Amino acid sequence: AEFALDLIWANTEIPGTVGFSSPVIGEFAGFRQLINLSSNCVYGVDTKTGTLLWSVEYENQRSNNCPDPIFHDGYVFASSGYGKGSTLIKLTSSGDTIIPETVWHTDLMDNLHGGVILHDGYLYGSGHNKRGWFCLDFKTGKQMWKERGGMGSLIYADGMFYCLWERGMMKLVKATHEKYEVVSSFQVPSGGEGMHWPHPVVCGGRLYVRHADKLFAYDIKGK
Repeated sequence: AEFALDLIWANTEIPGTVGFSSPVIGEFAGFRQLINLSSNCVYGVDTKTGTLLWSVEYENQRSNNCPDPIFHDGYVFASSGYGKGSTLIKLTSSGDTIIPETVWHTDLMDNLHGGVILHDGYLYGSGHNKRGWFCLDFKTGKQMWKERGGMGSLIYADGMFYCLWERGMMKLVKATHEKYEVVSSFQVPSGGEGMHWPHPVVCGGRLYVRHADKLFAYDIKGK
């Protein structure tokens, strides 16, 4: 069956070209914003009108920002690979204008595409040029700990991070800023060629991990 869709709005003001991250929604100063990264900036768009509310230049060497931004309590966190690093932006308002201000920037944890998680005031993720796993203070950018090694993706569940290293090692890490502490680990089997880049998923007491053409499911319920 055919159906017609009405265009609500379109925006051609966003600097750069398309990025690879997914947008998040944030409420601030009376605006419901769609917050995302393009190829060369972090920006916020009014979800009602499509108006570009603010933007901050943010571009890596390949112009391919990938990690999703994080919005929390009027702050926007962004990270990007190839040495770009991580940054925290504070939003303030004056009338109908939203003003972005960079609070801190660091070349640590230049996350390529494995994702960053904010948990209890601290950021967790891996670096690209700055190889390894990091914990940073959300408000200051201070490094709390670093585990040397490769990079990967992660997910949080029940006080733990499930960290999938790109070579296929899955490590269960305590979600604490005090130190990097591995509880257990195992090697994910190969499902074909290439790195282990898909993000793990935890749902219904199971851990799901895909590699190439195969999907693996693990029972992680407490025994």
